[in-house]
Amino acid sequence: MTTPAAPVNLPPQQCPPPLLGHCARCQAPCHRYGFGGNPLCQQHQREVAEQQKRPVA
Repeated sequence: MTTPAAPVNLPPQQCPPPLLGHCARCQAPCHRYGFGGNPLCQQHQREVAEQQKRPVA
């Protein structure tokens, strides 16, 4: 029997407490640890993605 894959990047309201941490930029609670964890909250992840799309002059 296989275990279903954990959803990636859960919102803090749906994330189990052991996987919660603070965003490295704004200290908001986010899914920081475990599978799919990220040191940035979803808002800052979007900002970084937008910055990476912009051409560097």
